[in-house]
Order: sequence, then structure tokens, then C-alpha cells
Amino acid sequence: MKLLRILLTTVLVLTVLQAEAPIRVWRLRLTKSCQGCRLIGVDIRDADLRGANLQDADLRWTRFHSVNLTGADLSGANLRNARMNDVTVHNTEFCGATMMNSVKGYCRSTASDTADASGVAE
Repeated sequence: MKLLRILLTTVLVLTVLQAEAPIRVWRLRLTKSCQGCRLIGVDIRDADLRGANLQDADLRWTRFHSVNLTGADLSGANLRNARMNDVTVHNTEFCGATMMNSVKGYCRSTASDTADASGVAE
């Protein structure tokens, strides 16, 4: 009986933690701020995140699709294994961001952007 209670508690805790991610994405869309937050492995699609504060955010395995990150601050963010497709990165700050094994598909940027033109920094 005790083992069953522990198992059910563990499942409940994991379910609640997994449910927090969509709430954080919704809050990010609304406030454009998620400094130091954990958004591991989430899908962020069709989002206008111009000027968003994502400093020190944990964005490992996150998939960005059709996202506008113009003027966003991702300094110190962990973007390991992140995927970016159809992402706009004009004047986006990636200083100190970890981008190992990230894949940047079609992104709109300019030569003067702070983002690396290849999209992958090691």
C-alpha cells in the first residue's frame, strides 16, 4: 500500500511539473519575460517575442518555429540541441549563450546582428 502511494505521488508530481511548461510558454508570450526559467523541450510556434527577456533561460531541446526574436535578450541562455526554423533574429543578443548542437534552419538575420550567421556557436 505504501509503495502504491509513493508511486502515485511520483506520477502526480511529474505530471504537474510537465504541465508547468505550457503555462510558462503562455506566460512568455504574454509578458515577453522568462529570465532564468526552464523551458526544456517545449515547442514555441508562431510567437512574437520581440524584445523578450530570456536571459539565463534553460531552453535545451526547445523547438522555435516562426518566432520573431528581434531585439530579444538570450544572453547566458542554454540553447543546447535547440531547433530554430523560420526565426527572425535582428539585433538579438546571444552573448554567453550556449548553442552546442543547435540547428538553425531558415532564419532571417542581417550581417550586423549579434547572432552568429551560422547559428551554431560552440
